[in-house]
Amino acid sequence: MQIKETNFSNFRKCIEISCNKKKMIITTELGPRILFFGFENENVLFIDENKKIGRGNWKIYGGHRFWVSPETEDCYSEDNDSCQLEKTENYVKISKLDSKTKLEKTIIISIDNDEFILKHILTNKGEMLYHGGIWAITCIIPEGTIFFPWTTPGEWKMKKIIYWEKWPGQSTNIQSKQFVPGNDLFLVKINGEMSKVGTTGYEGFLGVSNKNYTFIKKYDFIQSAVYPDDNCAIEIYTSKNFCELETLSPMTTLIPGVSLIHTERWKLIDRYIDPTDGNAIRKAAWN
Repeated sequence: MQIKETNFSNFRKCIEISCNKKKMIITTELGPRILFFGFENENVLFIDENKKIGRGNWKIYGGHRFWVSPETEDCYSEDNDSCQLEKTENYVKISKLDSKTKLEKTIIISIDNDEFILKHILTNKGEMLYHGGIWAITCIIPEGTIFFPWTTPGEWKMKKIIYWEKWPGQSTNIQSKQFVPGNDLFLVKINGEMSKVGTTGYEGFLGVSNKNYTFIKKYDFIQSAVYPDDNCAIEIYTSKNFCELETLSPMTTLIPGVSLIHTERWKLIDRYIDPTDGNAIRKAAWN
C-alpha cells in the first residue's frame, strides 16, 4: 500500500492510495469525497469536473460520498469545506463535522487482500438525539450493466424490487427496457434513462460489469434490522450523466457521543464478467 499527496482534475489537496496497479484518490478540500478508483488511467467513478451538478449550494462533485438516510433536506447540507486528514502506513482517515446536523462523518480507507476497505463512521457530536443511517453512495460512469441479488435466502424464494416511481423532479419508467429481472440477479442495462430501484440485499453485494472490468461493492447485511426505504440495503440510481451504486446501514437513533459504523469492501477485477452468470459473479466477489 503506497500513499502520496497529489492533485486530480480540478481538485487539489488529494491523497492517492495505490496497490497492485489499482489506485484510489481522495480529496481533502471538500466532502468527504473519493474521486478516483480504478486502474492507472481508467476511472470507474464519475466526476463532475466543472462542479455544476447539484441542488442549490450543494454540489454532487461525483465520486463516492457519505450521506445520512433517509433522503431529507439534511442530505443537501453544503460540504464544500475541507476535511481533517490523518494518514499512517496502513490507512487514510478523512473526517468532517456537519455544522447543521452536528454529525461527524469519517471514512477510514485501508487495503486488505487486494480489496479497498471503506469504513464509514457516523458520530453524533450534538446534544440531541438523531435518527438515521449511513448511506454510502458511489457515482459511476453510465456504462455497462449493474447487477445485484434480489432473492431471499433459504428454501422459500421471494423476490423484491422497490421502484421509485416519482420523487421531486424525477421519476422511473417501471416498464423500462433497462430493467432485466433475471432468475438469479436483477440487472440494469444502463441506457441513459433516469430511474431508481432498490431491494433488501440479503447477500451483501452489488456491482457493475463494463467492457474490460468488473467492480463489486460488498457489505454486511444485518438480518432482522430495519433498513430505510421499505427495507432496502441496496439502491441503484441511473441517469444520462452518471449512475449510483448505493449501500445503506440499518436505521438507528444515535445518542450524543455514539457512533454507527458501515463498512464496504471494494473489489476491482480486470476483466468483464457476464452479469447473467450469477455463480461467476459470486465467485469473483467472495474468492
